[in-house]
Amino acid sequence: MTAVVPSSPAPTTDAAAPEGPGAAGEVAEVAEVADVADVAYAGAVSRLVAYVVDLALMSTLLAVGSAVAAYLLAVVTGHRLQLDTDRDLASGGLALWWVVYFAGSWAVTGCTPGMALMGLRVVRPDGRRAPALAALVRAVTFPLSLALFGLGFLGILFHTQRRALHDLLAGTAVVYTTPTPDPPDD
Repeated sequence: MTAVVPSSPAPTTDAAAPEGPGAAGEVAEVAEVADVADVAYAGAVSRLVAYVVDLALMSTLLAVGSAVAAYLLAVVTGHRLQLDTDRDLASGGLALWWVVYFAGSWAVTGCTPGMALMGLRVVRPDGRRAPALAALVRAVTFPLSLALFGLGFLGILFHTQRRALHDLLAGTAVVYTTPTPDPPDD
């Protein structure tokens, strides 16, 4: 949303009234300003659907990328990866891919492909863009919400800003990107 505020005229030394942009009574656009009352926090269902889409896409990309990497490794070094013996490598690769996919998406665009499909974005609780460090913290702490038997997600249902544990730890919130229509005037 863009806030519009009255601009003040530039100081003049003569008695002439200011003219052109910035004249009295005109308005000037100000950089993006979020009004917390206008922020529509995303609910559990839309967030879950976005996450399922992301898991499917992330898994597909991981499977294709892993197959290509394993093939190239076998061609270049002659070493063939074995899942039963290279389990630590596979786990580390999965954890790294998790962080790259989610934190990278949130840091660059504010949303993952699944979130974009559902019209969601990760922001600060006041609606401003979340910094890259918050995206990284959110991605790293997301499994903590799951590890606590899913209790970390209860905030999506009960917190006024619908923030899960990882949102609280990262200082983020998930909002709808499409504006909600104003209620009709009665």
